[in-house]
Amino acid sequence: MKSQKYNLIFVFVLVFVNNVVNSQPKLSFDLGLGLYQPTLEGFDENDAFPSKNVFNRNLLLNYGIYYEFFSNARIGYNSLSSLETGQVKFVNFDGAFTRNINYRIFALETFFRWRPRIEFNFTLSPVWGKGVIKMDTEPEESVVDWNELLASFGNTDFINKIGSTNSMVKNWVGYAGIIGLRYYLSSRVAVDLKSGFLNNNYQEKDWILNNTKVTGPKLKIDELPIFTLKIIYGLR
Repeated sequence: MKSQKYNLIFVFVLVFVNNVVNSQPKLSFDLGLGLYQPTLEGFDENDAFPSKNVFNRNLLLNYGIYYEFFSNARIGYNSLSSLETGQVKFVNFDGAFTRNINYRIFALETFFRWRPRIEFNFTLSPVWGKGVIKMDTEPEESVVDWNELLASFGNTDFINKIGSTNSMVKNWVGYAGIIGLRYYLSSRVAVDLKSGFLNNNYQEKDWILNNTKVTGPKLKIDELPIFTLKIIYGLR
């Protein structure tokens, strides 16, 4: 009799755990932080730009959204952003400066559950990188101010007019290989720790400023180790 009772309890626990796992939402949103160590030569070697620190060099803001389309696979979008703001000081210009580097990962993630609450996952996906540099200039002095910035990046050909956007932009492609460990706190909430590499095919040529190709900062952002820690929330 006792053995039958224990067998029933064991079956009940298995059914309960199975229901918890299988009832996990297919659509999820994640939010967290990442760490990496790029070499931003175009900024680090120029005293005109703000001093580097862990917040504007190593810290990444991370968010994403995923959909589980198969029993062990997800597709999704994952964004990692490095942001820097401060004052830039050239000979004839002293004003606000913003630099943003965004790594957008179009993820295909496979996973398996080693335990009911523990999951291992793997991502190998393309990356669409984007860099944006902005300066807060006076309209009548914008051309001179931007040419000072371009000269600091090694440009010899300068612009003779500027639009109202006052930003220079660069896009590139790459890929990411990432492995992760996820622990489910409940059927909807989980903590996800990931480690891997970002490989970016970046070159300083062909930044766009006022529809003109210019040379941008030298950045060493290939083969970058990366770590992220995120909270996952199942939407439905």
